Amino acid sequence: MSLTSQFVANLKRFRLVTFDVTDTLLRLEDPLLRYHRTAEEFGVTGVDRRKLERCFRKQFKEMSREHPNFGRFSPGLEWQQWWLQLVTQTFSCVDQGLAPEKLEEIGRRLIAIYRTKACWKSVDGAQELVQCVRNAGKCVGIISNFDPSLPKVLDAMDFAGKFDFILTSYEAGVMKPDPRIFEIPLKRLQISADQALHIGNKLEFDYEGARNCGWSGLLVNGGGNQHSFATLSNLLEALRTQEIQW
Repeated sequence: MSLTSQFVANLKRFRLVTFDVTDTLLRLEDPLLRYHRTAEEFGVTGVDRRKLERCFRKQFKEMSREHPNFGRFSPGLEWQQWWLQLVTQTFSCVDQGLAPEKLEEIGRRLIAIYRTKACWKSVDGAQELVQCVRNAGKCVGIISNFDPSLPKVLDAMDFAGKFDFILTSYEAGVMKPDPRIFEIPLKRLQISADQALHIGNKLEFDYEGARNCGWSGLLVNGGGNQHSFATLSNLLEALRTQEIQW
């Protein structure tokens, strides 16, 4: 998609544009179905999908509370072990009779496959928007609450070479909306906050997190303000055709 004069004008004030990833640029394809099918691959059949979902949500919440940021500061708990423990606890919640070695096999398989394109799909307009921002001469980055495997995921989804940097919460040591994660790129690039724009899908983490640090923000899948758009494609079209009041 070619640049329009309006697109260039809308981004004129910015030197840096960053993106969230999950549900902004990429979307998981039915993650609980993937859990269910992977269990079946290893001979665990008859898993109740509804119970699996309840157990996953419960265990994810507990793991995030006890070992936040994928275990970043939990001694002896690497991010891979964090996910392995989550999978083990989820399936144990569903069926306490599953053998530990079987749970580990399922967990390791899931960790591997979630770093491939088998589990993800690009959001409509994502590739076009990122390329347009690059074509406009901006520094383009990622700020995402994610583990260190994110570059591998982005490469698998045809975003290789599209970003000047990929900053995960794990690397930063803090998660959005903590202001410190937004300060890191500014210090690296030696620019001011008013020269930076962040685009994401979560009101608190992305839009408010960025704006509370002096950045500008655009919100996907949100509502209620002039910087919110129903889809990423709608956001791209607005940047190309409408004057955005920052």
